[in-house]
Amino acid sequence: MRSRIVTVALAGALAAACAHGGPAPAPAPAAAAPKDVVAAVRSVLEQWRQAYEVRSEDALAKLYAHDPALVVVLEGTPLVGWPAVEAALKDRVARADEIHVRLTDVRVVDLAPTAAVVTAGLTREVKAGATTVTERGTLTLALRKDADAWLIVAEHYSYKHV
Repeated sequence: MRSRIVTVALAGALAAACAHGGPAPAPAPAAAAPKDVVAAVRSVLEQWRQAYEVRSEDALAKLYAHDPALVVVLEGTPLVGWPAVEAALKDRVARADEIHVRLTDVRVVDLAPTAAVVTAGLTREVKAGATTVTERGTLTLALRKDADAWLIVAEHYSYKHV
């Protein structure tokens, strides 16, 4: 249930930003997220980056909630539930010879003691054979804390087409 709340909150925030035809109004300054939440969420983000760089399906799988409420939007297509996300991750990793990920402007917002959102500028270079595709955009991950682990329950990446 908590993952649905986080997913709905993330979807609502994204929809509100898009509905106005531009960026959402700047929110009032909020209290800083607790340091332990920031550290834990940043750690998951770094593990996510590293897992892509080493093209490890197993390392990526450990970072996601394996439940029906998981939502990942890849190239404009929503994937719902762990089986759909797992298949897409395996396909992406299998097709790439190299993947390089750079993150900038990382921001963590805690939504509750067991829920947080992280946004970051993302540059991803994927090399397959002689072709390298470079994407630059914004990554958003919604996470929830289950027992001792923070898990990704929603992921969205968007980039400008040049």
